[in-house]
Amino acid sequence: MLTFNNYNLKVKNKALLENTDFSFIEGKINHILGKNGVGKSQFAKDLLLNKSGLITSEISDNVTIISSFSNVPNDLSSKELLTILSKRFGSEPVEHLASSLHIENISMNTLIGQLSDGQKQKLKLLSFLLEDKSIIVFDEITNALDKQTITDIYLFLKKYVAEQPEKFILNITHNLSDLKNLGGNYYLIEDLKMTSFEQQEDVITAYIEG
Repeated sequence: MLTFNNYNLKVKNKALLENTDFSFIEGKINHILGKNGVGKSQFAKDLLLNKSGLITSEISDNVTIISSFSNVPNDLSSKELLTILSKRFGSEPVEHLASSLHIENISMNTLIGQLSDGQKQKLKLLSFLLEDKSIIVFDEITNALDKQTITDIYLFLKKYVAEQPEKFILNITHNLSDLKNLGGNYYLIEDLKMTSFEQQEDVITAYIEG
């Protein structure tokens, strides 16, 4: 369990979270909902950068964040990227993740910058998950993707979580389909608190009505 007690987070003197207690469970997807501006992405950044002063090195040294700001080099081809990743992480883990993400359906000789957003997202997931950190934060990874890519990512995440039961998976999202298709644990950031919900229906209602 990854536990935070009396957690506080401010950005430019604006309080985002204040004296709030919450815990995340390993081996499940911990979905984090909240309106724009409540601090979801800032919380993710704090896990890595410790702007709150409350994050231990045990956490910050073991976090991977995959967001819309994360990227892979646009001037490389998919084949070149896979070659670089294989040299750094070994061919076996690269091949395993690439197979789970169906990277074989992506043109190997096309520059990444010319690929679709969905194809780029799959290569991004491949590249960052190979870091094999114990805390994985997905920040709006299904946002603005086509339906087929989202379905592929859902299937991949279910398999990934099942194969990595020791990891803490956090999914920051506005997409309620994430909750309905992936299951897991549910949290809502509202009124400066991170509140957990046992039932999916309850967190969705609180999010919509909040």
